Amino acid sequence: MDLKIVRNHRGQIAAYELQVDQEAFLIRVRAGRPRQKRIVLRADERGFSVSAPRWAPWNLVEKVIRQNVSWLRETQAKTFTAMPQLKVGDEIRILGQPYVIRTWAKTGCDIDHATHIVWVAEYADDVHAQVYAMLRELALKHLPRRAMMWAENMALRPSRIGVKAQRSRWGSCTSKGHIYLNWRLIQAPEAVVDYVVIHELAHLAHMNHGPEFWKLVERFMPNWQAQRTWLRLHGSELFRLDPEAKP
Repeated sequence: MDLKIVRNHRGQIAAYELQVDQEAFLIRVRAGRPRQKRIVLRADERGFSVSAPRWAPWNLVEKVIRQNVSWLRETQAKTFTAMPQLKVGDEIRILGQPYVIRTWAKTGCDIDHATHIVWVAEYADDVHAQVYAMLRELALKHLPRRAMMWAENMALRPSRIGVKAQRSRWGSCTSKGHIYLNWRLIQAPEAVVDYVVIHELAHLAHMNHGPEFWKLVERFMPNWQAQRTWLRLHGSELFRLDPEAKP
C-alpha cells in the first residue's frame, strides 16, 4: 500500500493518491465545515474526497484513508459498474469546454464547436455509443495534429504519432521514437493535452525523468506542474464514458 500527496500550484495538499496492489484511488481534499468534529470520507459523481476538522493533523487524515481501503474498493467497484449512459440533454467536455447533447432531424451526428452542441440523430438507438464514437474520431484527428505542432516547435522528430485506448498511461514514447496518446485526453483542457504531448516529445531527447528532461519540459511549458496536478485530480473522470468504465 502506497499513499502519496498531490499538491496544487500553491504547494497546498490537494489530494491523496493511494495505490493498493493493481488498484489506484484518488481522494480529493475538501475544506472541512467550521463545526466539523471528525474526518469524513465521501464518494460522489467526481470520485472520492476527504474533509477534516481544522485541528486534525495530516497524519491522522492519512491514517483514516488507510483504514478505509475495503470501503474504497467496494465503492469504486459499484461506481464503475453502475455508470449511467449518456442521454439527450446531458453535458460532456471537449478540450475542457462544456458541450450539450441535442437531437436533430438528420440521420448522422456532428459536433458544432461554435455553439458547443453535440448533435445526434433524433431517433438514435444508443446516444451514448454515438457520442463515444464521435469523441474517439475527434481524438484521432486532433491529438496527432497537436503533437505535430509541438514537435515542430521543439525541433523534435517522432517517427510515428498514434492514438490508443491506454488504461494506465496518458501517453508513451518508445525507443523507436513512436509517440502514442490516450484518446480520452480529448475531454481534457487543451493545456493538459499540451503537457502530455510535450512530456512525451521530451522523451525523444531524454529517455528518463532526469533534470535535463524536466528542464526541457519546463522550457516549453513553465506551468507543467499545474497540468500534471489537473490530471491527478480529474484524470479518472476522463474514463467515465467507457462502456466498461474503470481507470
